[in-house]
Amino acid sequence: MNTSTIEASVQFRSIESRTPRRVETIGNRLQWLDGRQIDSDGRLMDESLQLRYQVYCVERRFLNPDDYPDQRERDEFDRHSLHLGVLSPDGALLATARLVKVNLIGLPLFRHCTVYPRERELFQESTRVAEISRLCVSRSLRARHLGAASVTISLYRAIYQASKRNGFTHWLVATEQSLQRLLSSLKVPFREIGPRTDYYGPVAPYLVDLSKWDQTILSRALPALHSFLDGLEPEYRPMARA
Repeated sequence: MNTSTIEASVQFRSIESRTPRRVETIGNRLQWLDGRQIDSDGRLMDESLQLRYQVYCVERRFLNPDDYPDQRERDEFDRHSLHLGVLSPDGALLATARLVKVNLIGLPLFRHCTVYPRERELFQESTRVAEISRLCVSRSLRARHLGAASVTISLYRAIYQASKRNGFTHWLVATEQSLQRLLSSLKVPFREIGPRTDYYGPVAPYLVDLSKWDQTILSRALPALHSFLDGLEPEYRPMARA
């Protein structure tokens, strides 16, 4: 498996910077919300594109809003992606992200980042990588009195379950510092695989082996991860190591 066929990336982005540094002790207080794949729901997909425009074009100015006259941010990777969303109790979209599958046009992170020459795990035959990108959390959370941690972790739960159902074994991640702290509190097993670069801010590419995170989830050591296997079909549930 060569570099051109394994170009995959995961970029986590959140507009909410006040998520707790440590979430191990707040799991029992999290309000679990409906996180799901939304590709087949036209209304939710439209809301997802609008939220992406609001975050990436209006609030963060990462992208030029003039390029999206209908105020819906989309790109060529969407047709190769699984789209996820978190819904409020009244059905409004609170957060969105996508899992970009390996495809012939490559994946976003590798248009900006490189990997170290010594990297081997990324290119193993058994490695199935996905990108998580366009992760956005709505600022309407404040008006709805919903905690950003609840919504963000509910979205990670949906991403994790979609990854298991589709056979992905690894994520590639490029995170900013505030989100890095949250994911580290969830014991996500990051491994840096390339130099830091400017990709919507200073980031470095990381590889996440989901089989290692599986064991943390199965241990039930972190209350914030207790629901990650709820609703996941038996054939996709990880097995505890002997």
